[in-house]
Amino acid sequence: MEQAIAYLPRDRRQALLTGRPLPERAVGAVLFVDISGFTPLTEALAHQFGRSRGAELLTRALNAVYQTLIDQVDRHDGSVIGFAGDAITCWFDGEGSLRDAALRGLAAAHAMQRACAQFVAYEVAPGVVAELALKIAMVSGEVRRLLVGDPSIQVIEALAGAALDRMAAVEHVAQRGELVADRETIDLLDLHAFVGVWRPSKAASGPAC
Repeated sequence: MEQAIAYLPRDRRQALLTGRPLPERAVGAVLFVDISGFTPLTEALAHQFGRSRGAELLTRALNAVYQTLIDQVDRHDGSVIGFAGDAITCWFDGEGSLRDAALRGLAAAHAMQRACAQFVAYEVAPGVVAELALKIAMVSGEVRRLLVGDPSIQVIEALAGAALDRMAAVEHVAQRGELVADRETIDLLDLHAFVGVWRPSKAASGPAC
């Protein structure tokens, strides 16, 4: 049986080691990285191996993809602060420069897409090949960094603020294989010439990819 290990984001670990608390209000870039392809994989594994063995193989595959993504975030001085099913939320602090944080986030997003090319036709088990891909939403701006929960039971990391409202709108229009950013990030990094298409959304500023 595998041992359960508590996960702490990279910047939270550094804060605990140095005794310097993370500020509640911060500026930076946020990536929401969704791994598409796990739903059909789940069904295929359950059908071929049964629910118990299928769940074990699925967890192993998910952990392999997660580790690949986390490695790229770490290399670009970011932190994975949340897991939700087959998606992760990443934070790139912009205490020194919001633009620098957005550049690191953008570089990490491209690095994750390249690194996950190995999972396009990923043999999870004999006879079961997963076709996995990422869709990535990116925003930048001010957020509130929170710890939510009961310390005696469980505490989870959370981000809140207008930037996260934009993130929800951007993620909603992102499609498999795409990197989509909000207009604020496009303006910040002067990436207008690289925008493939503008898409309308319910947010105040439409996302681009």
